[in-house]
Amino acid sequence: MSICAVSAHQPRLEAGTNSSMDNPIVIQNPEISQAFYGNLNGQPDYYKITSDKPFKLYVNILVPQSPGINGDFVSAQITDSSGRTIALLDGKKSGWMPMFEEFGGDYYLQGPEFSQNVSAGTYYIKVFNAGNTGKYSMAVGDIESFPADESLKAIITIPLLKEQIFGKPVTTLFFEFLGIILALGSIMVLFAMLILSKKSEEITQLTIKVNSAVKPVLWLGILITAVVWIYVMFKDPLNIVGIINTILLVILIVLSWYIGSKIAKMKFGKLPLIRTAVLAILWLIFVYWAIAVI
Repeated sequence: MSICAVSAHQPRLEAGTNSSMDNPIVIQNPEISQAFYGNLNGQPDYYKITSDKPFKLYVNILVPQSPGINGDFVSAQITDSSGRTIALLDGKKSGWMPMFEEFGGDYYLQGPEFSQNVSAGTYYIKVFNAGNTGKYSMAVGDIESFPADESLKAIITIPLLKEQIFGKPVTTLFFEFLGIILALGSIMVLFAMLILSKKSEEITQLTIKVNSAVKPVLWLGILITAVVWIYVMFKDPLNIVGIINTILLVILIVLSWYIGSKIAKMKFGKLPLIRTAVLAILWLIFVYWAIAVI
């Protein structure tokens, strides 16, 4: 299977789904390229395909390749409705080739695959390994199709895949940077207005009004940033860079309050321009260290 083909698979996140032979995950449109992402939790995962016409059954097993992801290579057993084995994709006896998936920008090990025209009927796919542990991706179907609705679903699904399958802290990063954008963005707006305020009394008064307007946005950003950062440090409280950045965040909160109060009372010709510039620089340093820790 080519890298391009993998890129066109419609993502399906099944991690956390409790499936069994009696309650399998149903695969719709089995000839359409789809990638099912799962996490074995002590028992096999089961999938079911039902078709009222003959079709080409394509199955390929992959595992995510990322630091911190361990576990045995998975296998897949394909059976028909009578329980007869159609194919066994044995992960232990197969060569696993490294590959890069361009659409999501992730690395995998590509394992055994099966491709055969089968008759109409019901088929089951059992995904397992010796300990029934570990994350995997199962590609089904080889007809590339990415309509608009699937593209929209992928926009939502792919960040969740990054977090749940590849262990990347997407949600944490999103909210941390949302807070930083609100806070730092507000400060940069005020800094720009302060520069303009050097020109006239009118602009100085306008800057005071802008300060009042952006104040709720600034403190919402600070609140989001602080809450997320507390969560980050709770998971790794002994991280030295994290501890330093925590101290910096406290300084930023105090300085943001102090400079905001100065701007609210400032007069033309007496602008806290340098202090606001220092505040913006300290926020940028916080962002840099936050990236290193998260």
